[in-house]
Amino acid sequence: MSHMTQLHSRHYLDISTTDLLFGARGFGNRQDGERELVSLEAELGPKALITFSVRSAWDLLLYTLNLPPGSEVIMSAVTIPDMPRIAEAHGLVVIPVDVDPETMMPRLDLYQNAFRPQTRLVLLAHLLGGAFDPRPYAEVAARRGVPLVEDCAQAYRGPDWWGSDSTLASFFSFGSIKTSTSLGAGVAVVRNSGVLERMRQVHLTRPIQDCRRFAGKAARYLAVQGFRSPVVYGAVASVASHAKGGLDGFISRTVKGFPAGSSDELLRKLRQRPSPAQVALLRRRLETFDPGRLEARASRGEFLRERLAGAGMVLGKNQPRRTHWLFAIAVEGPQTLIRRLREAGFDATQGATTIGPIVAPCEYPEFEPSEIREAMSRAVFLPAYPEMNESETNRMIDCINLCRG
Repeated sequence: MSHMTQLHSRHYLDISTTDLLFGARGFGNRQDGERELVSLEAELGPKALITFSVRSAWDLLLYTLNLPPGSEVIMSAVTIPDMPRIAEAHGLVVIPVDVDPETMMPRLDLYQNAFRPQTRLVLLAHLLGGAFDPRPYAEVAARRGVPLVEDCAQAYRGPDWWGSDSTLASFFSFGSIKTSTSLGAGVAVVRNSGVLERMRQVHLTRPIQDCRRFAGKAARYLAVQGFRSPVVYGAVASVASHAKGGLDGFISRTVKGFPAGSSDELLRKLRQRPSPAQVALLRRRLETFDPGRLEARASRGEFLRERLAGAGMVLGKNQPRRTHWLFAIAVEGPQTLIRRLREAGFDATQGATTIGPIVAPCEYPEFEPSEIREAMSRAVFLPAYPEMNESETNRMIDCINLCRG
């Protein structure tokens, strides 16, 4: 990659420079934080709990439930690695359920067969910006006396929807690359009042993140805003491509939320409450949510879905409620396509996100998610945000079709 090559970044941070400056002020003290947290939770409703992250909410729920060691948790086979890692840190066994690449939903037949006497909990994820109705899955779990939790980290579509009443809890993320990001924080909607109250009591014992640390994070992302310029991003990419792990490694290090060498270190990082500055920014993002950008992003994804139908398998092409937070196409020879797209000025990648297939426990090879693993091994994630103009989007499509030809 030559110096100063123009390159469209793989992702577009869904936050304005004004919002980042607001976060970088880092105002507030512990008392402010307590008041802000209580106030915002009250506005969101009696079932809401604001946490440091979705990972923190998941850890907090498992800590509260205190399931017997060796209990099994059924999970969607595609998620971020920290979610099964947290479950395993609580002494639980994760049973993945393969995902249909065309719908990005857990296969219901495999899901039904995954329940065993040791099953105590289910966690299903909505993926790539889509959302499905969890009620059929919740009904299967309820017949066995098992609660279901939905991970909506990738599926936020505005403050008018906070998940399904058929679930024990719904988790929403406002992490750095998420829709309407506040550079972190999660909202957990917990529908069992007893479980919620116990979670609150444990949560109150956790330390509050220092505002200065959050302000530093906001300041770092002010610099990342420069990646919106293809010229700036191209210059950064030309240097980063020679660093450890190449461009993908650089991006991962830049946006990774919780780097941790061990599960104990990960849990220590998760077990805190958001700072007053974090909560204030979350409130600001919730109050100023832009449905127009979400609609434009969904429309751009649908345009790509239609135009690339013959170029490969669009992951989630038949997914319900598509908003295309991420857009991926499974092709033969993904590395060749990535190289040609980058040469043409588009930062396509196989590492656009940390999500990936879970490895089944070695003693249960029958649960290995082979279908989605094969599809994701061929997946190329494309720049698909509405801020990339239509002519450039068409040029990217032409490049993909030429490569296929």
